[in-house]
Amino acid sequence: MGFFAHEFDAPVAHHDVGSDRYRYTVVFVPQAVAAALPLDAHPRLRINAEVDDYPLDAALNPVRGVWYILLSKKVLNSIGRRVGDRVTVRFRVADQDAVDVPEALLAALRRDAEMQSCWDALTPGRKRSLAHRVGSAKTPETQARRVAEVFEMMTGIRDAYGKLTQGP
Repeated sequence: MGFFAHEFDAPVAHHDVGSDRYRYTVVFVPQAVAAALPLDAHPRLRINAEVDDYPLDAALNPVRGVWYILLSKKVLNSIGRRVGDRVTVRFRVADQDAVDVPEALLAALRRDAEMQSCWDALTPGRKRSLAHRVGSAKTPETQARRVAEVFEMMTGIRDAYGKLTQGP
């Protein structure tokens, strides 16, 4: 299979969460494929994938003993598919600790050793969340504002952690 260790075909489906409050468009991972993955250690296993040759970095999300890959409208439009259509999914397990950090956040962290220390103490998942917050900004001004917000959040985490670890 080359670059991708896993491959399967499956229909695009709706996955309703709650009492029809949220509807996701997904591809469910076949049980035989899921059984070969380290899902006990990583229940939200991060993957590098292609869906009908469209590149996708994603996570396998669990729901009642099965896993799915979330497909955005952008992905569906790009591959010309909709609910009910079959797609081919190829993927490999990604580095579970990898975080793509936007340049604006990297530069700010390089300038502030205290914030760099706070960043280094965060889990990869928290880092990905904060990096996405900055990276999803459309203008440099919004990125700068979000970097400041991320620094405020990290200061709050640091202060809460410090208070939790200090005695009375």
